[in-house]
Amino acid sequence: MAINHGGINGSFSGKVGSIVGYNLNGQQVMRSVGRRTRPFTVLELLNQAKMKAVSEFLAPIKPFVKFGYQREAPPGSRVGAFQLAQSYVRKNAIDFDEEDKPFVNPAKVLISRGTLKPPLNCTAAYEDDRLTIHWEQSGGGGDDRLLLLLYDGGHFRHFRESGAERREGSEILVIKHLRFIEKPVHVYAAFRDTFFDTISDSVYCGALMPGEAGGR
Repeated sequence: MAINHGGINGSFSGKVGSIVGYNLNGQQVMRSVGRRTRPFTVLELLNQAKMKAVSEFLAPIKPFVKFGYQREAPPGSRVGAFQLAQSYVRKNAIDFDEEDKPFVNPAKVLISRGTLKPPLNCTAAYEDDRLTIHWEQSGGGGDDRLLLLLYDGGHFRHFRESGAERREGSEILVIKHLRFIEKPVHVYAAFRDTFFDTISDSVYCGALMPGEAGGR
């Protein structure tokens, strides 16, 4: 069932036959759906496998990725922030395993896009329940604030929207629950100007293995 908006010549939401109508960023969009009668080609199957890998990687951190890409999708855009993130990861962060199956390489993922200068030579270390992030000065506003995301590829682990200032060069956080995680925790960092609401591209600061001896 579809719901009509604005009379017979207006838009609609829902499904009418093979046409689906919905609202995307304030614009009414329609797309067709139908039953496929021919088999998928090798290229189509590959693209489907890529999209599946991208969706599975990004889905658990969707709110944070939408936050990081929201400035790339202005009001009225036909493509949303999360779709832009999916497109970037599919084009730039797909690798292939020994069986030629596509997977997302966490080190190539950007969880934010923007015009500010990103953290330079960012590193991350975890020991005695303390996460230490270091970066070098790279110009930009000294009072830009650190944005931080910790993600193990299946579960979001920590998000910090407004951390230390760029000029400080480091931040130390106490995060006790990381010690119990037995798989790599990927660390992404970016800078935000909270006054002008601008952001940098994110950088990959490395993968932590908190469950290993020494908590590193």
